[in-house]
Amino acid sequence: MSSTSVPPDAERIRAFVALDLDAESTRRIARLSDRLRGSTGAPAATWISPQQVHLTLKFLGDAATPRVAHLSEAVAAVARGTPRLRAAAIRVNGLPTLQHARVVVAAVDDPDGHLEGLAGRIEDLCADLGFARESRAFRPHITLARLKRPCDTRSWLRPDLAAASGDVLPTCLVIYRSVLDAAGARYFPLARFELTG
Repeated sequence: MSSTSVPPDAERIRAFVALDLDAESTRRIARLSDRLRGSTGAPAATWISPQQVHLTLKFLGDAATPRVAHLSEAVAAVARGTPRLRAAAIRVNGLPTLQHARVVVAAVDDPDGHLEGLAGRIEDLCADLGFARESRAFRPHITLARLKRPCDTRSWLRPDLAAASGDVLPTCLVIYRSVLDAAGARYFPLARFELTG
């Protein structure tokens, strides 16, 4: 697939490619978020609603809509060739570090490299369509909250919480549009493809 040219005046949207989770995984994430939000030492934060939970594979930035449409066709093919991934264990973490966290996440273990491999395939598809390659290593995670200011979260995100987080099951690939407003980021699915390989 070659890079796709788009007219300079094409509409641009903020978008990303992600994995959605099954219903039980989403409930588990919601329970974990509630437990964290109500625990001692919880800092001021904006929490992700259960309806917005996802695992990002590739952030596209401000993308021209024709290019996103071409990517949708390619992602559909990937979904058809990808079996449902096995449940992956999660643990609570702060990014970029627990000591100076700006974001609280459920970090997702990927011992067999299946998530990394899928993210790599999506990265290659995006590069073929003219999207810039990601410079940072892929770290699979599910965002739970964005802190109002960076802080040391070590006493809050205790090891017992990390050990009790359970696991999650990704079920489909989704291209989301991200809209920023006064309340933060809201995500709207543009295309959703079940993993059926």
